[in-house]
Amino acid sequence: MRSFYLDVLHCTMVPSPAPDLDLFLFSDTFVLGVFFCEQADVLSEADHLKGAWLEIKTKEVQEVKRRLVEFGVKEVEYADKSRFYFQAPGGQVFRLAAEDGGI
Repeated sequence: MRSFYLDVLHCTMVPSPAPDLDLFLFSDTFVLGVFFCEQADVLSEADHLKGAWLEIKTKEVQEVKRRLVEFGVKEVEYADKSRFYFQAPGGQVFRLAAEDGGI
């Protein structure tokens, strides 16, 4: 999980107030917290699809998509084919979009 956020998405880890929580800073814009828990408490892939979806905005959509695909993220099938939807390790759903709102 850490490799995904640090190496693929180029986030920065920020200090966490808890040992079971990693905090990742996205391009100085927002922080995503990822809790680690026992396997029995982990949400299923289907449950994540029903949860909140997040958007990653970048000037380098194709480069970021290349890194995501190379890492092996699972693409999420969605009616909007103009964006790349995927599940991160741990199941969180993201949509990749251009910073300027274009494709």
